[in-house]
Amino acid sequence: MTTVFIISESKIRQFTDMNDSVDTALIKNGIREAQDISLQRIIGTKLYQSILNKISGNTLTGAYLTLVNDYIQDFLLYASYYEILEAIYLRPRNNGLLTPTGGENSINVDRQMYEVKRQSVQNKMEFYADKLASYISAESANYPELNQNSEIYEQWPDYGSQYRSPIVFNRNAKVGAHWKEAKEAGLRITDSKYSQYPWGSNIK
Repeated sequence: MTTVFIISESKIRQFTDMNDSVDTALIKNGIREAQDISLQRIIGTKLYQSILNKISGNTLTGAYLTLVNDYIQDFLLYASYYEILEAIYLRPRNNGLLTPTGGENSINVDRQMYEVKRQSVQNKMEFYADKLASYISAESANYPELNQNSEIYEQWPDYGSQYRSPIVFNRNAKVGAHWKEAKEAGLRITDSKYSQYPWGSNIK
C-alpha cells in the first residue's frame, strides 16, 4: 500500500471546493487511489516508483521536481477529487446507497447531481492527464524509467487513446494523400511530433 503522497491533503482542500468538514481519511484514500491507479497508468510503474522513492528520500530535484510540481500535481488534484467524490456522496448501507448529511443521518442519493459534479471534475482531470502525457512524451529523454518496465506486473506508460492508431499514414503527398480523409472519417491519426512512438515514427 502506498504511504508516500505526491500531493498533500492541504493542497486538495485549498484548490478545490471541497468542504473543510470532509474527513482527512477520505481525502488520503482518494489521493492513494488516484496515484496507484490513474497516475501509475499514465507514467508507468518504474517512473511512478522512482518519484515515490525520491520524495521519500528527499531527493526530488531537477527534471523530476519539474514533472511533479508542474504536471503531476495538477493532474492529481482532480484525479484525487474524482475518487473522493464517490466517498463523499455515496455510502453503502443495508438499505442501499445513501448520502451522509451529518452524524448518523443520511438521505437517498441524488444521482443526477452526483453525476453532474463528477463529470465536471473528470473533464478537468482529463485535461491535465493529456497535458501530463504530452509533456513526458516530449521530454522522455529526461525520464529513462519510461522504458525500463520489465516485469509482467509492471505497467507500461499509457499515454491515452489519442496516441494510438490502428493505421499509420505517411503524409508525403505521393504516398499518403488520403490521411486527411481518414482523419475526417474518424480514424485516430498519430501526430508525427511524437516520433519516439513506433506507431508514429514513419510519419514525416
